[in-house]
Amino acid sequence: MKNSLNLMPAVYRRQRLARRRAVQWGLVLLVTLSVIFLTRWYKVCEYDALHQQLEASSREGRPTQAMLQEIVAMRGRVDQLQKHRTIAGQLEQQRQVLALLGAVSKAAQQTGGKLRLTDCRVVDLQATADAESGGADANQAGTVTLVGTALDSPAVAEFHDGLVRSGLFADVKLVKSNELGDVEPVLYEYEVRCEL
Repeated sequence: MKNSLNLMPAVYRRQRLARRRAVQWGLVLLVTLSVIFLTRWYKVCEYDALHQQLEASSREGRPTQAMLQEIVAMRGRVDQLQKHRTIAGQLEQQRQVLALLGAVSKAAQQTGGKLRLTDCRVVDLQATADAESGGADANQAGTVTLVGTALDSPAVAEFHDGLVRSGLFADVKLVKSNELGDVEPVLYEYEVRCEL
């Protein structure tokens, strides 16, 4: 049973109902938009924080990356220097032919032109270097055989002493020094064997 009577016109009642529904839907829409805005704002703040962390990490990593590139470049240079050192060591171990010829030439010059070298035979010039490195051919030392003629015996002895003083040879032996009897003036034929 009704104890009150609504005397308001129907148009006013519809307007009031429409206003009430508009306020209700407006509140629902406002709450929904607020939630969406707050969620979006939270995501943007979270994205900014992650972006700042990423930038900070990349800033911290830049010196490390630069150091890593420098280390890689330095390792490349060290490897290259090691190769150069190995090559230099091999070249240092090899006996120089020019040094050998220089020592022989200097010893011959000390005789004052009384000696002439006609033959130079070299066997296993690198044999001593192989012996130091432990090669299989280490049992035979390199030898240099020098053959020629001289005006007198003291010139041959002086040549022999010059080879000994050069310090290039481990042992210098006068194998033969013979007088050539058929030739005038008297000439001496000699053979000197030097071991490296």
